Amino acid sequence: MTGRCFPISLRSSNLRSWWPVEFQRSRNFPPGSTRHFGSIAGKLNSLLTEGTSPAPASLTCADRIVTFRNRQLLIHSGSSGSLHLLIAETDHMRTSATLPLRAHSFRGLSIAGIVLAILTQYLVPVLPAAEADSPAAGSVTISTEFPGGNAATGQNEAGLVQIAPDLRGDNPWFYWYFAATAKQAGRVVFETPAKVAGFKNGGIGFQGPAISTDGGSTWQWMGTENVKDNTFFYDFARAGDVVRFAVTIPYVQSDLKAFLKQHADNPHLKQSELTTSRNGRSVDLLQIGTPGPNVQPVLVTARHHAAETIASYVLEGFLQEAMSDEPAGVAFREKYVLFAVPLVDTDGVAEGDQGKNRKPWDHNRDYKEGSIYPEVQAIMALGEAQNFRFALDFHCPTLVFPDHQVMYFVGAKTHPQHNFQNVTLFAERIKAGLPKTAPHGPLVWLRAEKDASPKSSRFFGFRDDTTLSATLEIPFAPPGRKTDPASCRLYGQIMLKAFVETEFLTGKE
Repeated sequence: MTGRCFPISLRSSNLRSWWPVEFQRSRNFPPGSTRHFGSIAGKLNSLLTEGTSPAPASLTCADRIVTFRNRQLLIHSGSSGSLHLLIAETDHMRTSATLPLRAHSFRGLSIAGIVLAILTQYLVPVLPAAEADSPAAGSVTISTEFPGGNAATGQNEAGLVQIAPDLRGDNPWFYWYFAATAKQAGRVVFETPAKVAGFKNGGIGFQGPAISTDGGSTWQWMGTENVKDNTFFYDFARAGDVVRFAVTIPYVQSDLKAFLKQHADNPHLKQSELTTSRNGRSVDLLQIGTPGPNVQPVLVTARHHAAETIASYVLEGFLQEAMSDEPAGVAFREKYVLFAVPLVDTDGVAEGDQGKNRKPWDHNRDYKEGSIYPEVQAIMALGEAQNFRFALDFHCPTLVFPDHQVMYFVGAKTHPQHNFQNVTLFAERIKAGLPKTAPHGPLVWLRAEKDASPKSSRFFGFRDDTTLSATLEIPFAPPGRKTDPASCRLYGQIMLKAFVETEFLTGKE
C-alpha cells in the first residue's frame, strides 16, 4: 500500500533524541482525507513537544496488525527507525467534525500505544463505518420523459445504476438529465462512464451533479461529498421519492416562460415569434426598447448548443437589467434597442439533445449559404433588417477541461475593426463589477481571423458597421465559484451595467 506521507518528528522533554514518524495515506482514499492525516501529524508533534508524554524505550517492536472498527491497521517500525501507520483501503470516508486531542491520554504509552490513542480520539470520526453499518442498498427506476431529459441507462440493480449521456447518433458530449424514483429506500450509486467526451471522469462537474427534489422547479449543486471519481451516490429516504439529477442546472422552455410571465407587465418588453423550428416549435424573439434615429440595435443570443444551460441564467439577468427602471436600464434604452433569441436550438433544448457538434453540423456552424436550421436563417434575416451594431452570443464551454473553468470571450480580433479593444474594455468593466465568488475573468481570447467562419460572432463581426461581435463563454461549475441560478442572473445584470458604462470605439475612431 502506497500513498502520500506526512513526516513529523517526535521528541520528549526527558530525552534529546528525535524519532521521525510517518502517517501514510492510501493513494485511493477519496479527496479531502489528506487534510485529516496532515492535521493528525501536526497535533501529535505539538503534543509530544510539550513534555507531557515520556519517550518510549525503543523502536524495536515487531510488526503488528490491529483490528480497528473492522478495518485493518498495520503498524510497523521501518529500517531507519521510522514508524508507519497504514490504513486498509476503504470505499468512503465518513464526514465529521474534528475532535480535540487530550495530551494526558498519552502518558506512559509506547509509540504504538500513542498511535492507537490518536486513532481512538481522532480517527474514529473520519474512518469508514464498519461493513455492518453500511447503508442499505436502495433501488430506483429511471425516467427522461420530460423536457430536457437525457440518459442512456445501463445496468440497474439494487444499489447501482449506470448512466451515460444519450448521444442519439451525434458526436460525444457530456449532457445527461434524469429522474430517479425510489422503489426501495436506501443508497444508490450512480455510475457514469470512466471517460466522457475525451475526459477522464468527464461526466460529473467540479461541483458535483445538480439536484432537484421538487420536480425540477428549483435546483442546486449537490457538492462533491457524495462523489468519487466517475460515481455519485444518493440516500433515498423512502419508497416513492422522486429526485432529479443532471450534469448541469437545467433551463428549458418552461423556465423562459416563467421569466416572461414575471415581466409580462413590463412596458419595455415585447415578445414575438422569430420562426418555427424544424419540429414545429415556436422560437421566441424578445425586444427591449424602441428603435430610433440615435438608437443602436443590439443582438443577444443563447443556446446555439442546447446543453449549455448556465448561459441562459446569465442572459436572464442581462435582459432583466435592460428592461428595468434602474439607472443602467434607463441609460441602456436611451442608446440601444435589444433583440434577444434566448433559445436558438429550441428543439434541442426541449428534446434534451447535446447540441454541440451535432451532425452534420450544429447551429453555431450554420451561418452560411446552405443553412439548414430555420432559427439561424431567421437570425441572419433579422440581421439584414436591423443592421446590428453589436452581437453578443452566450455559451458554456466544456465541463471539466481546466482552461474552461473561467469566463472568457472568443471571436475575431479585427472583425470588426476595433473588436479586440472594445471587447477588452467591456471585459474590464465586467470584471470590476463581479463579486469575488464569481468565476474568474472574463478573459479575452480573441484570435486573428482572415475569413468569416460560419459562427454567429464571426458572421456579424465581418459585416459592415459592426462595433462589437463576440462569444462569451460562462463555465458550468468551476471549483469554489458560484454558478447557481441566482448568482448567474446577478452576473448578467452586472454585464448589462458594464455594457452601458463602456465607451466603445467605432470604425471612424
